[in-house]
Amino acid sequence: MVKIDFEENNTGIYALEAIDIHKAFFKNEVLKGVTVKVKKGEVLGLVGSNGAGKSTLMKIINGVYKADSGIIKINGEKVYYKDVQGARASGIAMVYQEFSLVPTMTVAQNLFLAEEPKKGLFIDDSTCIKKAQEAFKDFNVEIDPRTYVEDLSIGNQQIVEIVKALIRKPAVLILDEPTASLTQKEINRLFDFIKRLKQQGIAIIFVSHHLREITDICDRVVVLRDGRVSLDDYVKNVEIQQIIQAMIGRKVTTYEYIPPKTNITRKQPILEVRGLKWRDKINDVSFSVYPGDIVGIAGLLGSGRTEILKNIYGLYRPEKGEIIVNGQILKINGPWDGIKHGLFLVPENRRKEGIIAGQSIRHNILLPVWRRLKKRLFIDDGKGKKIATDLSQKLNIKMVDTEQYVEVLSGGNQQKVVFAKSLVTGPKVLLLDDPTVGIDVEAKNEIANLIRNIADEGNGVLLVSSEMEEMARLADRVLVLRQGKIIRELSRCKGDIITEETLTEAIQL
Repeated sequence: MVKIDFEENNTGIYALEAIDIHKAFFKNEVLKGVTVKVKKGEVLGLVGSNGAGKSTLMKIINGVYKADSGIIKINGEKVYYKDVQGARASGIAMVYQEFSLVPTMTVAQNLFLAEEPKKGLFIDDSTCIKKAQEAFKDFNVEIDPRTYVEDLSIGNQQIVEIVKALIRKPAVLILDEPTASLTQKEINRLFDFIKRLKQQGIAIIFVSHHLREITDICDRVVVLRDGRVSLDDYVKNVEIQQIIQAMIGRKVTTYEYIPPKTNITRKQPILEVRGLKWRDKINDVSFSVYPGDIVGIAGLLGSGRTEILKNIYGLYRPEKGEIIVNGQILKINGPWDGIKHGLFLVPENRRKEGIIAGQSIRHNILLPVWRRLKKRLFIDDGKGKKIATDLSQKLNIKMVDTEQYVEVLSGGNQQKVVFAKSLVTGPKVLLLDDPTVGIDVEAKNEIANLIRNIADEGNGVLLVSSEMEEMARLADRVLVLRQGKIIRELSRCKGDIITEETLTEAIQL
């Protein structure tokens, strides 16, 4: 039952009001009385650091989660729904960052998927195409509905996603990081489209990490910090620096920088990247990493951070450029080549890309080195168990033993298994993509110290993180990335100040 703990403000009719929303997962209170309102024909920007509560709030509004207390109103009327279908019926539409379109189907087929008009027992394709043309005409969009989605640009796919959501005539449209995969030209076109939607009276919530986009397209901005609203004002009244301050609060960093045990001698790089180019995501990127060095790559979502790591590791193939390890120019055709030359990637999505569920901790740790454990025709199980046990103890993995299934471990301990899997290969350069995402504070602390210890052993570390606090704690140098280009380098040895605040400003301004 929804609990209302405050007096309502009836100063006007809003398209959406989420009032005094509370939500906790187990004992972790994620939303602590959040109130967000958006008017018809208004674009509301929603921003906040990772873990601020943005995603949870949007999922409550969209019916994925149920609030513990609070109320939701649509056009001034209280609504109650238990799932996404109920939210949709109440007038909520959400376009997620990951596209839901089926590439091998036409635009028209995607627009009416599972709701196709029928002629007798069969789908009426001509009516689908006609209705799609009418929808595109209503929103002044020039896309042929007979085109296969895979033949569209990413920008046009984004427009099709939005039109698909708008066909049901929602009162509120939520856009989750809609520009993350778009070029600047496609972003401009999307913004023109959003302006037309405003004129039609549609209320839009625009979720983004890109503060300049917030100031360019939004009428109001709401900042969440630690599950509360820390700023709610018209965009014309605030500067980007004020939004940043509202995002991070008065604190600059919770943890102090962890320095190397010995001075880093930057003479012979362990990793060099020269003139790297890949599609429109990476443009002429060059940098070096030295033994003992932790180099951070800081940039907004879609800036090309992850793509750089995947090009170095061999998951993607660069169109131009050189990757050099210990003075040797490498030709990397896949991750197996990267591992052979001393590279190892710890991926962001540990459940999907880092561990194999249904297998033991031991099997996961030893996965990259099974061939090394061959003893004639068999696997040397004794040697493998000792390696897995020694690494598990070194990394303080909380477990029963190494035969325990990896999926029953906590998120932090699963991530330690991924680190153990990397260490068993003896990497020279560790590539880390958001290595502490979704794990608790204690585990983050342990992994931060582990990363520094790996570097102190004479290895290089290339760190991508969405958490500027983590970057400030670990990085000796930081490369600031924007639209696939390095626009600035911050270096402690040159006297640059690297804090959560300076990094947040660097990637936004």
